[in-house]
Amino acid sequence: MTEPRFWQSRRHPLSLALTPLSLVYGGAEAARRKLTHAQHPGKPVICIGNLTAGGGGKTPTVRWLAEKMAAQDKQPAILSRGYGGSEKGPLKVDPTQHIASQIGDEPLMLAADWPVYICADRMQSLRLAVQDGADMLIKDDGFQNPSLAHHFNLIVVDGASGLGNERLLPAGPMRQPLSVAVQKLDALLVIGAARHDSLAFLMDAVEAFGKPVFHGHMQATAPGSGAVHGFCGIAKPEKFRANLAAQGYQIDGFTSFADHHDFTEAEAAKLLAHDMPLITTEKDMARLQGAPADSARAALAHRAAVLPIALKVENEAALLAAINTAMVDGQANQTYKAY
Repeated sequence: MTEPRFWQSRRHPLSLALTPLSLVYGGAEAARRKLTHAQHPGKPVICIGNLTAGGGGKTPTVRWLAEKMAAQDKQPAILSRGYGGSEKGPLKVDPTQHIASQIGDEPLMLAADWPVYICADRMQSLRLAVQDGADMLIKDDGFQNPSLAHHFNLIVVDGASGLGNERLLPAGPMRQPLSVAVQKLDALLVIGAARHDSLAFLMDAVEAFGKPVFHGHMQATAPGSGAVHGFCGIAKPEKFRANLAAQGYQIDGFTSFADHHDFTEAEAAKLLAHDMPLITTEKDMARLQGAPADSARAALAHRAAVLPIALKVENEAALLAAINTAMVDGQANQTYKAY
């Protein structure tokens, strides 16, 4: 989803007006947490989650962790809800057969390199992944979902938007009270410079509970230059624009859409009318794949370039050591984090 502007203000009239609904949301969230019995997975599960709605960098973090686990001779599989797709699962994503409208854009993007399984019930997709040989699971999102126990909760937060106005949905972006989340998480990863006012308190709170704070940044993995027209449909389009500028592109035009946007033929044709090179994100390109061969969307997919990015984590050895220790201890003692 695209973050509403009022989520960054505690005084905005709309945020104040929605505060009673936040109380209802908070009560429902607390009841769910109290009444749900967590299932023990039987295999190590690392959850990559966030504290707020909207994009925070979870998907690049999932990819980073899958690469690091594979480098340690593990067989990781990614568990996704399949947000935005029509298929309910459980099923393994096949990038040669599935399209984004069926299984979601992020699972399709990740499935180009890793085994990805979708289902709202992550335990069902976990069983399927284990049958296929996975020996550890990376859960993409779902930190607030208490139905499946985890070995380790790595929470990702965007350094620019932080916790917003720190109110619960829908008055703010928070998906769970911070007092609850800080006790559950095992490590915090701040992506980008920690500029938001809420982050100093958050990092202090995490460290007060004896949990580590790590820092990382997104980095383009391919060089680029020249004038381009950028377009994207992601939660924070300004991040993509900043990445283009940092890479040295001259941005002569930029078109943004809502997160997970399904491009229409008219929109694709309008983008194709620009007489300069087009560039987009991997996630947007995943949504364009599978369009009819004679369509404007297929032509857009053929013409547009992609800016690939990867997560770079400072002191990543310490973070990986903490994750590996949690997996080993959890398997040895059959202990899992259930809330």
